[in-house]
Amino acid sequence: MYIALHGRHRPLTRCVPFASHHMIKVTKQSLIEQGRISAERYDSCDTALAQLNEGFGAEYESARSNLTSMLVKADNSGIDLDVFRGDDSLFKFPEFRTNIVVRIDRLPTPHAKIEKLNEKIADLERKLKIAKIERNSLIEQLHITGAIDLVTDKITAVFRRLK
Repeated sequence: MYIALHGRHRPLTRCVPFASHHMIKVTKQSLIEQGRISAERYDSCDTALAQLNEGFGAEYESARSNLTSMLVKADNSGIDLDVFRGDDSLFKFPEFRTNIVVRIDRLPTPHAKIEKLNEKIADLERKLKIAKIERNSLIEQLHITGAIDLVTDKITAVFRRLK
């Protein structure tokens, strides 16, 4: 289990403010230095979150699992769970600054018309997948021949633990 502490991480004190990145020259060495700082902050945050989860995560997961089991039993017993949904939910606990959102996914019982439409959807999804493969192949061909250039759409940084 992982608890994200949005906005509660310690401030990045050794990092150059984002606005000034436009004024400095970015070099391979400056990227490596910023990567080291980011890795250090990730390690600190991940370690703190692991410690937090050891103390509170197991209890939270157990309580959430128990609540979910009780909701399933209540639904199977015919109890109306709509009182736990929406703006007037009985699962709003201001003293804990918490609103428990109950999502109920329902499936239809089998019907021939639905099955026929499901088959149509599956066929369309297959055709879409083939069209995407054809598009990617065309892009690669056009790029190899120099007919198009590839430009950066976005760059993301993903942090993972080394094994």
